[in-house]
Amino acid sequence: MFFFPKKSQIYIFPVDIIYRSVYNSVVDEKASVKEVIIAQALELFSAKGYEGVSVTELTEASGITKPTLYYYFESKEGLFEAVCKSHYDHLNALLTENAVYNPNPKVYKEDIYPALTKVTNAYFSFALANKAFFRITLANMSMPASSDVFKIVEKYHFIQFDIVEKMFGNMAKSHGNLKGKSKTLAWSFVGTINSYISLYFSTISGHSLNDKTANELVHQFMHGIYA
Repeated sequence: MFFFPKKSQIYIFPVDIIYRSVYNSVVDEKASVKEVIIAQALELFSAKGYEGVSVTELTEASGITKPTLYYYFESKEGLFEAVCKSHYDHLNALLTENAVYNPNPKVYKEDIYPALTKVTNAYFSFALANKAFFRITLANMSMPASSDVFKIVEKYHFIQFDIVEKMFGNMAKSHGNLKGKSKTLAWSFVGTINSYISLYFSTISGHSLNDKTANELVHQFMHGIYA
């Protein structure tokens, strides 16, 4: 005997639900492929530099074909930009959150000092969590302005300096001796932080990127070689 469901028991899924389900599945798959390509490219660019990595190496590391790479990123330059943008966006968001100055000139430990310490710790935490990318940022600093790399990263790399410069500009409103020095202070401060991170990566100094090191760095920056 054959039993057929009653009409009331038959449920037909609306077309829009089926469409959304298929669409979301395709989107998720594409996002996953892009994430794999970016992750593999990050490791290669960090280890060998932009110029030292070929398109063939990028496709083989990701397990894809060249047409697939070109479909998602159009070119090697496009892939490098995707790597940089996603990580620089994270770094710049982290700095925007931490590069905040709350003036209290009468109390040393509650004025400039905590603001600089928070920024230093933000850099330290980002570098520790993104070692491969931070090596790229350190290399980007020495790229000639005429190079392909510089042209790609200049849209993202220098935002961090603008954020820190703005913080020093706010400090200058409460500390007249800082007026007109915001850019120089921003670049020298970030440069000092990068030096500490470079030493950590090289294992030459033996120091760690922790609260103690951040406090030492800020104290040295504020008081110079006599600190």
